Amino acid sequence: MSEKKFSFGSNPSMREVPPGTEAKFQFGGAPSIVETEWGEKYSFPIVLISHDSYDSLPINCQWESKSMVAKEIYNAYNDKLSTSDNFRKAYKSSKWQLTRFDTGQYFLDQL
Repeated sequence: MSEKKFSFGSNPSMREVPPGTEAKFQFGGAPSIVETEWGEKYSFPIVLISHDSYDSLPINCQWESKSMVAKEIYNAYNDKLSTSDNFRKAYKSSKWQLTRFDTGQYFLDQL
């Protein structure tokens, strides 16, 4: 009989996407809301494929954000409408590109 293994700490968080660049990733699970030292944030488990701040990829990490894009994704995933089924399928199976404009705003595209 195997005993339950214990783990402590938190998953690594994706570094901030520098203005004027983008990150590419795949979602790796359902989104949630987490409490951080900076308040509540939307949290998404991801497999990070491309990011200017990393030398070695892919890696499993969390994308945590207060951005409007993060809120929209969280709401679309958790929406009870039948159209959200199509979104959840795309969420789970697609690659995504998160672009951060020079203004600091984010935009997410399904690739």
